[in-house]
Amino acid sequence: MSSRLYCLAVLVLSFVFSGCTETTNSPPEISAESVTPSIFNTAGAPTVEFSVPDMMCPEGCGAKTKEILAEQPGVKDVLIEFESKTAVVAVDDGEFDSDVALAALVDHGFDHSTLKGVDSVKPQAAH
Repeated sequence: MSSRLYCLAVLVLSFVFSGCTETTNSPPEISAESVTPSIFNTAGAPTVEFSVPDMMCPEGCGAKTKEILAEQPGVKDVLIEFESKTAVVAVDDGEFDSDVALAALVDHGFDHSTLKGVDSVKPQAAH
């Protein structure tokens, strides 16, 4: 009986160490560059910068952050800088409300988002 057990153990170990010989096609890698446009704010519109430290990956959180901000009134363009966890938004100065945009980020789970910098854009007054 011990020879049968020995043969079984050798057989199992040969499968474990040899592994699967089939190769699988892995999906293409998605990097922060795929979320970041190559051209941003060609019109030179004022910009607002948000810190979004809750972005965990460029293809999921980075894309969602861009989508949330792009949907805000007065947004002309959005640039996600995943490495620095920031979003730069080119805006129409008269229509964009940075407080509302910040609230939209928080509402979507980016709880630690903050307004980082403003290039001549003031938050709109409450209506």
